[in-house]
Amino acid sequence: MYQNYIKIALRGFVKHKLTFFINLFGLALGLWVAMIIGLWVKDELSMDKDFKDIDQVYRVMGHQSYGPEIFTFTSTPGILARELKEVQPEVERAATFTWIDNNLFIQGENRVKLNGFYAQPDYLHILQYDLLHGDRENLLTDKSNVVLTKEAAIKLFGKTDVVGEAVVMKEEGETTFFVQAVLETLPTNTTWQFEYILPYQVMFDQEINQWLQHWGNNGPNTLVKLHPHVDGSAFSDGITDFIKERHETSNVSLFAYPQKELYLHGKFVDGKLQGGRIEYVRLFSIIGLFVLLIACINFMNLSTAKSQKRAKEVGVRKVVGAENKSLIFQFLSESLLLTFLASIFAILLVELTMPIFNELTGKTLFIPYGDGGFWLYLLIIILFTGVVAGSYPAFYLSGTKVVAVFRNNMKAGKSVVLARKSLVLVQFILATMLIVSTVVVYQQINYALKKDLGYVKEQLLVMPLEGQLFTNYETFQNRLEQNPEIQAVSRSTHSMLGRNSNTGDVAWEGKDPNFTALFEIMRVDYGFLETVGLKLVKGEDFNINKGADSLQGAIINEKAYQLITQDNPGATSFKLWDKERNITGVVADFHFQSVHQVVEPAIFLLDPAFAWQGFIRLGTGDIHNTIASLERTAAEINPDFPFQYSFMDENYARMYSEDVRLRDLAKYFSILTILISCLGLLGLSAHIAEQKTKEIGIRKVLGASTFSILNVINREFLIIVLVSIAIGSGVAYWFMQNWLNGYAYRIDFEWWFIPLAAAVILAIAYLTVTLQSFKAARVNPMKSLKTE
Repeated sequence: MYQNYIKIALRGFVKHKLTFFINLFGLALGLWVAMIIGLWVKDELSMDKDFKDIDQVYRVMGHQSYGPEIFTFTSTPGILARELKEVQPEVERAATFTWIDNNLFIQGENRVKLNGFYAQPDYLHILQYDLLHGDRENLLTDKSNVVLTKEAAIKLFGKTDVVGEAVVMKEEGETTFFVQAVLETLPTNTTWQFEYILPYQVMFDQEINQWLQHWGNNGPNTLVKLHPHVDGSAFSDGITDFIKERHETSNVSLFAYPQKELYLHGKFVDGKLQGGRIEYVRLFSIIGLFVLLIACINFMNLSTAKSQKRAKEVGVRKVVGAENKSLIFQFLSESLLLTFLASIFAILLVELTMPIFNELTGKTLFIPYGDGGFWLYLLIIILFTGVVAGSYPAFYLSGTKVVAVFRNNMKAGKSVVLARKSLVLVQFILATMLIVSTVVVYQQINYALKKDLGYVKEQLLVMPLEGQLFTNYETFQNRLEQNPEIQAVSRSTHSMLGRNSNTGDVAWEGKDPNFTALFEIMRVDYGFLETVGLKLVKGEDFNINKGADSLQGAIINEKAYQLITQDNPGATSFKLWDKERNITGVVADFHFQSVHQVVEPAIFLLDPAFAWQGFIRLGTGDIHNTIASLERTAAEINPDFPFQYSFMDENYARMYSEDVRLRDLAKYFSILTILISCLGLLGLSAHIAEQKTKEIGIRKVLGASTFSILNVINREFLIIVLVSIAIGSGVAYWFMQNWLNGYAYRIDFEWWFIPLAAAVILAIAYLTVTLQSFKAARVNPMKSLKTE
């Protein structure tokens, strides 16, 4: 019986080649999108969830209140973990760990820059990365030890069995560390990618890091592992005032958040959870489902459209005793067979396009052929697609009445035609939604990338000031300023690319004692405003000839000036950490965060002692030779460190990497959606042209023009497409207004977005249908009349 079904299906495929090709290609594209998005979603959902006892692991975070706003940070006091472990009985382990840093390590002739951080001993007991060499028990307990990853060990030593070997980390001076353990290659589904871990105590004991010892300062992260069966929510509620009890003026309310949820559900607005990356996961899951459904709709439409040609087969089978159940099973078998064939092509497409997709998403995905879960997922997708695509045709064809078949009365009823049109309508509603959304996303990202930031990011080179470049900065600066192609040089502690150092401890005359605001602190050197291109709107820049006035003064942005002068218009000073600061200048507001956030108040201090970031304004001449000259100068002064640099406009663009990925993926999925939808239109228009062969012949004999005949076939499709554009545009408008609300600075939903999308869809749909209509209109009427 099953062999017979397969034979019938294969004969049908051969007989109706165009329909077979359209269905196969359409389903293959739909399955390809479903597979590739499925692999991406699986990877996203698994991020940071594969560690042992991860359900007991929490990140300690803080809500900080400033005026009407509540900011949520992962940064905490440097002494919090130790105190939590000593005081809170629910805590089994606790660890402070710092941000990722880039340092130079030397082993023999090998000099390698590695990314890593400082952490307390409990860190590798809380997050138990696999060990290749070494003993987990005493890791990071001695200040002379370092933990390397497998890749870092190979870079430095050329091998992995290096426990006990010495390696030198070079900063201003040199520090020797001994390898205590080597970690296996880190899983790709973890957010924290690093190459080394150093003991936190090394950083904590440094004189310049005394700020880590105070409850009023936040910087490092805190991770805790609770004892089994401890209620995480109750623990979180119990530590709300933990810092306030130790620092009376603190405005930080602590809470514990599950570490496994932070990657996907890590967006907080005014102290409340507002989603996160999970929104992108849901969005692309919906897009994948949309594309797959569009391919299924094509199959349904073409199968029901061809029902007349299969009606006699069904009639004969019923006459010889076939039941509806067996007929339904036969047609579902055909759709499942076609889906299986399409899945083979889909796997080939996934393999061919995976490198491109990985580049777009920043992932390292691959098809896990040895994973039973993947094959189960693929089987579910095939069954879902086959059943959804074949269900309507199966029930429709199996319900064919025998008498109607043999009387040649098998014209599609109004309900069938309406259903077919409805399916086309749904296809193009989805296509319209995707195209309109893509246009909006594209415009918003372009707006963000091209927006006037309040400073000039173009031709602005930034580089780390390491080793002798930091120690002998003035020499380096003087050498650079001798180059006519270098316009200005300065330095800062701030990257201008997000929150870095901030405080709420700012007071001024007339300030409401209950009001607080978060001020960004930027410690800079002379000439920073000029180098970066900030616009001074009031007062003057820091001046080396004014000595103490500049050192004791401060330059603030317009937002800060508005806050300080709102209750005292004549204010010329404020207090920062109880120290009086004169306002020597005011700069125009500028963006040091992405346009997702509003411009915040900022304070510039003339204090370059720890300014590690160099800013160099280049001329518009020969940039290649200027950088080569800059590299030579850096190598002469700082031969131990490799030359590294980047451009500010490129660094700024990286802040929108997730948005750019959304834009690019939406663009490609929109193209796919239109392609699959038009494949369906192509098949349906070919079928209708075939049905209207006699009508077209009669019209031509009566003198109808080719254009009027084209309208006969095109009209009904274009009406459907126009209706779908109207509905899809409305839905897209609602969705995209919500998406745009995630930006503090955003575009308006322009009137031309919808006409542009409509023009694209109409043009492609019209060309698709016209292709078949024109072929039918050009047939000799004698031949078309003779065919029936």
